[in-house]
Amino acid sequence: MSHSTVPAPRPAGPAPRGARATPAEHVEHERAIGDFYSEFPYPWHVTRLARADDPTLHPALVSQELGDFTGGRMPPGARIWVPGCGVNQALIMALRFPSATVVGSDVSEESLRMCGAAAEQVGASNLVLRDEGITQASYREEFDYIACTGVIHHCPNPGTLLERLGAALKPSGVVELMVYNTFHRREITAFQEAMRLIGRDQDLWYAKRLAAAFRTDNLLTRQIQAEVEDPDVQFADTWLNPYEQTYTVADLDGLAGRAGLELEAPCVSAVARSLESFMWEVPVADDRIRRQFHALDDLTRWRVSNLLLMDRSPLVWFYLRRADSPIPATTEAERDERFLDAVMTRVSGTERVWLLERAGGYRPLDRPADLPAGRPAEFQEVVDAVDGRRPVREVLEGLGGVPRPWTVRRMRTMLTTPTFPHLRAV
Repeated sequence: MSHSTVPAPRPAGPAPRGARATPAEHVEHERAIGDFYSEFPYPWHVTRLARADDPTLHPALVSQELGDFTGGRMPPGARIWVPGCGVNQALIMALRFPSATVVGSDVSEESLRMCGAAAEQVGASNLVLRDEGITQASYREEFDYIACTGVIHHCPNPGTLLERLGAALKPSGVVELMVYNTFHRREITAFQEAMRLIGRDQDLWYAKRLAAAFRTDNLLTRQIQAEVEDPDVQFADTWLNPYEQTYTVADLDGLAGRAGLELEAPCVSAVARSLESFMWEVPVADDRIRRQFHALDDLTRWRVSNLLLMDRSPLVWFYLRRADSPIPATTEAERDERFLDAVMTRVSGTERVWLLERAGGYRPLDRPADLPAGRPAEFQEVVDAVDGRRPVREVLEGLGGVPRPWTVRRMRTMLTTPTFPHLRAV
């Protein structure tokens, strides 16, 4: 496990909202965020870490989510960067991609320390941790895959950070990016701004006292009072973050375009699965309207879903590609067709598992766990019918016919992606 420390000045505080930060202000701001997450290292260690015995499984599933059923989007020996890696994310990536070199960067010394200690416990020797912010990084076309979730929206000028990510990406690479959804954060950003105006923006005791003292009933008070008993680090991350911005799909598309990137495909995360909100489709009980929605181009449909679903819209979590990528872009409809034309087999195998001890540290399970863990919530008959010989289209015809396009998309999402790892292309 290696660490390289990049010196940086300590901050005087975050830049004002709406201001275009200078490079020096970006460094100071990143250090302010680093100090916050050193005091409140969140998310804390996950309760379960796992590494599939087949090192090709997760790269193949990522390729499938991008519409490549040949497994070619994630090359063997890939280089992966996880900027703003926090306590867990770089380690999770190192275990999912054991043949890759994974670089985790963060400005929180405590998060890096915790991540490094856990990596040593589970033997993640392919992980390198670096004390650096995105503004300090000078990578150029170095990485095949960049995972940056929940990071750039904490900076005053996230477009500058996204440009750095684009510069670090190889021409054929992919960025996994998540930013806060505007419709998910209205009450939270209102409370954060009020705390700044009061002058108690980092005062956890005051925030919880205020939350408990509200005597009005609105969306903000309902949410914060439901969370006031959360552990301190969790409450602070949500309600006291020093700086955050939020985005609609249209906002993210504009931000990406200015950075020389473009939205490629939705990314379904485990968080989205737990919220049961991961399909960029508006469910309506009118087939004519649904066909009309489904016929929209991808970006327009994502934008419409973001607007109409509002607080129930999916997380703004997407794969991005370079605008000059040599790999031809595909639409969601084309990815659905590739799924139908693919010959699939059931995912089977085992994974090594480590569980977080109550006293801290990870303990390996005595025996491997089966993959996948459990049966699919939907489309079990499809999983049972695939045989590794017939394309999915033929399998579906044998089950009564190819369903409507939006059902095919849901099937592809819920059977062939990293969060729903049930089928893998032969």
